[in-house]
Amino acid sequence: MQYFLKYKEIFIIFLIWIFVVNAFALIALNRFNLTADTAYDWIPQNYYQEPGLNFNTIHAQWDSFWVLDIVQNGYYLRGEGEISNVVFFPLYPIVVKALSFIINDNILSGWLISVFSLLLAMIFLVKLVKEFYKDINSIEVLFFLLLFPTAYFFNTFYTESLFLFLSIATIYYAKKQNIKLVIIFGFLAALTRITGILLVIPIIWYLFEQNKFNFEKIFTFKSLYILAIPFGTFLFFLFHYMYFDDFLLFFKSESLWGRAFEINKEHFLVSNVVATTNLLLDCIFVIFSFIITFFIWKKIDKGMAMYVLATILVALSTGTLMSIGRYTLVLFPIYIFAASIKNLYIKFTMLFCSGLLFALYTILFVNHYWAG
Repeated sequence: MQYFLKYKEIFIIFLIWIFVVNAFALIALNRFNLTADTAYDWIPQNYYQEPGLNFNTIHAQWDSFWVLDIVQNGYYLRGEGEISNVVFFPLYPIVVKALSFIINDNILSGWLISVFSLLLAMIFLVKLVKEFYKDINSIEVLFFLLLFPTAYFFNTFYTESLFLFLSIATIYYAKKQNIKLVIIFGFLAALTRITGILLVIPIIWYLFEQNKFNFEKIFTFKSLYILAIPFGTFLFFLFHYMYFDDFLLFFKSESLWGRAFEINKEHFLVSNVVATTNLLLDCIFVIFSFIITFFIWKKIDKGMAMYVLATILVALSTGTLMSIGRYTLVLFPIYIFAASIKNLYIKFTMLFCSGLLFALYTILFVNHYWAG
């Protein structure tokens, strides 16, 4: 008989994780005196992170400042051929802006939203396991989640925690056949990041499963609720059309960020051992994702396996492996499967390797090194 966590126990684990990871981040920031990162040619070599007890430093780096730019200045285009903030989806900046009216600190507001969303994600993940995967230990699921190599992003001014919570809630209510809440959470997930639209894949699968593949029951007016998710993505594109006169602005802007539907050769041209190591880590994430997707399909849930596979393929379709570890982070079926593994040695090896990489990526992030 498996033990399922109570809300109090989830909250205690959450508090312990937040305390330990932030203490480690401050130590990692102040113990090193690193020069600029050389993993990519586009990283500025005239800047490196100064040690100090700065709250913003350990929670806001890289894309954080683009999202902060949206909060402070709204969406806008720079000059022709220049990257801009229009590729970042609106829900997280909107919530940060709303909370900052109360707290009067944008980065603190964003961090609070991230960690609170993480707590909600943990609660919903345990509920999902408890109700639909009763033979899996929910404590182990949370361990795999919180020790994933890039899990530090749950503690940052990034969208990962919010998207994780919304995606788990969407799947949870889809499996419970609660259409109203699927519409709400699915719509919000699609407003959080581009891969939110992919949640429609498992929901369609569950619709077929729940109706026992009876097409007369599936293709009804009631089933149109699944359109709520792509509608969230459509609204963001519509906003681009209304304000910038370009419905496909997102994809055009993404190409300026090195993401297009073609192979970015510069990403794979490594010039030093640092770049080679970074590329190797990205490749490990890709290989790991494909392998574990197969087992999710075989042993856990076909709908979620399709969602994981679709997310990885969309990330790879941009022609680069950049940020693949962060895209993999929010794919919660991975943690459910990992906890289901019966072999104790395999499970320990996965947790041990993941914990070491988690420490590595935390050190990289707080020292302004590329961590995804």
